Amino acid sequence: MSTYTVREARPEDALAFTECHVACWREAYAGMWDDERLAGLDVAKLAERRRVEIESGIAVHMLGVTESGEVIGIAIAGPSRDENPPAETELYAIYVRQSQQGSGVSDDLLDAVLGDRPASLWVYRDNPRAAAFYVHHDFIPDGEEQLDASGILEIRMVRR
Repeated sequence: MSTYTVREARPEDALAFTECHVACWREAYAGMWDDERLAGLDVAKLAERRRVEIESGIAVHMLGVTESGEVIGIAIAGPSRDENPPAETELYAIYVRQSQQGSGVSDDLLDAVLGDRPASLWVYRDNPRAAAFYVHHDFIPDGEEQLDASGILEIRMVRR
């Protein structure tokens, strides 16, 4: 495991942030997302959107960065997007490269974006590793479900 630091993302980090995010999606969702969806991810377009989001300051964007500057994990949290939110804050995303899973990066990223505040999140129902991570951090399913853009079932988890 490499030594890393967790810090807030800056606009100039948008491309590296997005490259890590997309790499993590490809690692985590191969076999769950269809090949067309994975192949259609446009890193440059997503990075520009991420840069604008970071500049806006509406959500908190955190990076896990190695001593050599490689981004090994990302996390994003901000105001809940739910119509009737169970908490003011929502964890939008947290991803760590497979090679770094189990290193503590995820724990540190989660703490950096949420601290011990109440929050909600959406996770694929059929993603037991992620669900176990969230349960370990005191999130529990609240019974709400939705389908993502591809029709994959997500469940909402809440930490009070």
